[in-house]
Amino acid sequence: MPAVARDRGARTQPTAFALCRCSRLMRGVPAPGGQMMMARAACGLLLAACGGVGDPVPPPTSPIGALPTGYTAYVTGTPNATASPAGGVYLAGGGADDAVGMAWLLAQGGVAGTTRGGQPYFGDVVVLRTSGSDGYNSFLERLGANSVATYVITSTEGANSDSVAAAIARAEVLFLAGGDQSTYVNRWTGTRLQRAVNTRVAQGYPIGGTSAGLSVLARHIYSAQLASTTSDVALANPYDRSITFAKDLFDVPLLANVIAEPHFVTRDRMGRFYTFLARLQADDGARAPRGLAIDEGSAVGLAANHRATVFGAGGGAYLLTPPPSPGGTLSAPLTYHAMTVARVPIGGTFDAASWTAPGPVYSVTARAGVLTSSNGVMY
Repeated sequence: MPAVARDRGARTQPTAFALCRCSRLMRGVPAPGGQMMMARAACGLLLAACGGVGDPVPPPTSPIGALPTGYTAYVTGTPNATASPAGGVYLAGGGADDAVGMAWLLAQGGVAGTTRGGQPYFGDVVVLRTSGSDGYNSFLERLGANSVATYVITSTEGANSDSVAAAIARAEVLFLAGGDQSTYVNRWTGTRLQRAVNTRVAQGYPIGGTSAGLSVLARHIYSAQLASTTSDVALANPYDRSITFAKDLFDVPLLANVIAEPHFVTRDRMGRFYTFLARLQADDGARAPRGLAIDEGSAVGLAANHRATVFGAGGGAYLLTPPPSPGGTLSAPLTYHAMTVARVPIGGTFDAASWTAPGPVYSVTARAGVLTSSNGVMY
């Protein structure tokens, strides 16, 4: 049955330039530590190894199983690596993936060994999704992954599969592709997949996600069960049927009390994200929830020490903080308290423990469904 159109973020194939950067990887990324420099070194090797934009791209990986078990698996390489992980979370705002940021994620899983040429390579990656196919396999392999296994989970039965749980349990890096976050919530809650992911994160292995995959990593989730709302709709009625929430699909301590929003500037989502935070405070019992919004093409690498770096292109990351406020029913159209906003541009950093960033801070406030900014600039 066709899915209702919601927050889509299926893997965007790399541009010709990105493919060029990644097409002849020599697996020359240093061990974890010095996050941005390390990731840039990885892509420097990609650039040096690339012969031209016209380099051929391998054909898609063939599935190893299209069985009546609720999933399809696509495997590139042999999943037999071991590495010592550095942990962390990689949060991408959807759209085209950034090679530098994705190299950072792989490096957080640890160096698994060296090639015959003496170059280090990374561990095994498991990509989880509910639609699409193997769009990440060759991309991540070129960035230095020892192997990449993508599992397209089409039912709760698939999320309870022994094979899926076993693959997650031996992966050095986990990644949630974009798609429809309601299917992640509906198919994965209470399953072996959910438990296996939580166990692997608790063991110190890194996890990442883009678009819908980003949204479900945070404790508070905009689940989009019926439709994907807009800023205008949310500000007009904070209880519109398109605004639905879930909680704790995954236990990622670095994202405790956080709600995350992808495609932020590109899709003009300040109004709806402000409304989500107001709803969480007013009727969901969240005390001072933290909002992390990431623009399309941008990403955040959040290390285990709470130090975050912004990668990619686009508008960067935005930290939203509502003031402490008692619960209660919100008005429609929405009138609510001012929330502070700190924008972190590409290449910038912030402290996720204190939820602070260098640079100026402004505020946004809703009055009768109209959102205004203290400095006259919304983004």
